[in-house]
Amino acid sequence: MIYLVCESSTLLGSVAIYQDRKLLAYRESLRQGSHTNVINLYVAEVLKEARLALADVELFVSGIGPGSFTGIRISLNLVKAFAYCHNKPVLGINSLENLASQVEVSSLPIVCMINAFKNMVYIATYSNSNGVLTVIKEPEVVRVQSLKDYIQTDCLVAGDGYSAYSSYLPATTQVLLKRSIDPQDEPKASAVAQLVLDKYPGKATHWSNFLPLYLRASDAEEVKQGIKFQPLN
Repeated sequence: MIYLVCESSTLLGSVAIYQDRKLLAYRESLRQGSHTNVINLYVAEVLKEARLALADVELFVSGIGPGSFTGIRISLNLVKAFAYCHNKPVLGINSLENLASQVEVSSLPIVCMINAFKNMVYIATYSNSNGVLTVIKEPEVVRVQSLKDYIQTDCLVAGDGYSAYSSYLPATTQVLLKRSIDPQDEPKASAVAQLVLDKYPGKATHWSNFLPLYLRASDAEEVKQGIKFQPLN
């Protein structure tokens, strides 16, 4: 199966094209402006490198968040447009699960944290047994002040939420940063082959039913609802 993956839910934007587990071509960059400036270009580049056309793609995959509201929409809408034009299915990969898949098999639980800003993190916990990811705690939003309550056991941590708020993790718990030769601790399109193959075709859907994973309201909606920014002490 040939599938195209776009991921732009965080500062790292990336595009990959696969044939089953084989990565045929890949592009990534840290956002300097909007991911809109590069994602379309990367799609054209990976297709050219793989000597394929959009019509050859059998499945379109997008990161669905949690993460940047605008970033999520860029990949999601691009993938929906491709799927609509070529009448192909779509598949969503959540960004925290993407991070967990990059961590080597470990007996420790894997806590994935993405900076949600305003002193909050998007967070979920997984286990990785023999290469099979299992959800221990579903994705949610946690205030930084509550991280000591969320993390109760020794664990591995992945994601930029660690570097932003590591001082708020419990001192009594062994928290180990993800071991990797790759300095970018972000969700990326080059890390999802196993996740895609595990979820397809059962989790694939029609483009019209494809939705992002928003765990909190937009800034304007939070203001309207009276949700206030809580400064750190």
